[in-house]
Amino acid sequence: MVDEDKIAEEMERRRQLADRNVGDVVSLLERRRELRGVYPAADLVADNVGWVV
Repeated sequence: MVDEDKIAEEMERRRQLADRNVGDVVSLLERRRELRGVYPAADLVADNVGWVV
């Protein structure tokens, strides 16, 4: 039997981890400008959601 509370808790935990990871990428690229351009997806994250974090 599926416990809906456990599923909801796990989904929230994963959302928080994703938010934290995005914030870490943005923070890293702000501190280490020389990393810009190394991984285009990271640049995209920093440019598009950096102002939210």
